[in-house]
Amino acid sequence: MKFFKNILIAAGVFVVFLLLAMLFMNWFTRHGESIEVPNIEGMPIENAYNVIEGVDMELVVIDSVYKDDMKPMTIVEQDPKPEMKVKSGRKIYVVLNTGKKPKVKMPKLTNGSSNLAIVLLKNSGLKLGKVDSVKSTFGSGLVIKQKYKNQDVLPNTLLEKGSIIDIVVSKKISNADTSEIQKMKDGVSVDNE
Repeated sequence: MKFFKNILIAAGVFVVFLLLAMLFMNWFTRHGESIEVPNIEGMPIENAYNVIEGVDMELVVIDSVYKDDMKPMTIVEQDPKPEMKVKSGRKIYVVLNTGKKPKVKMPKLTNGSSNLAIVLLKNSGLKLGKVDSVKSTFGSGLVIKQKYKNQDVLPNTLLEKGSIIDIVVSKKISNADTSEIQKMKDGVSVDNE
């Protein structure tokens, strides 16, 4: 009998302990209380700090990227997303737009085809500008020069991403051009004919 009495007392104490633990956990975790995450994407960082403080949250910058369609020091991305329900005091992690274009290396385009040049420029984050062609003994469609702002640019030169690169491509010399070149080499003036 005493044994069963002790078991009942232990079970009663255990139940009371569970109830107190559940009440404490509800109070400690603020169970059922939540606030909506504001939308701060596209907002300047200074404004976002004010908005987040007003709703009892904390703003944490975790990364920065460059986006040319956004102003510098604006929020590109946030986590948790807008309108999610969270506890007060929650940290909102954000990615900022630096506003500074990253630098990329100029690829070597010369002695390759113009089609390859287009692919290399795109993969490097650069853009193709003017394509001029000149008569050449190299054959047709080879890149002879690569230029940035009308100046020759060497491979591995650091340029801003999105810079425009002009190229000069060879075109085949015709038979008439070949005979004129040969006459010039032989010392015969083309104008005398």
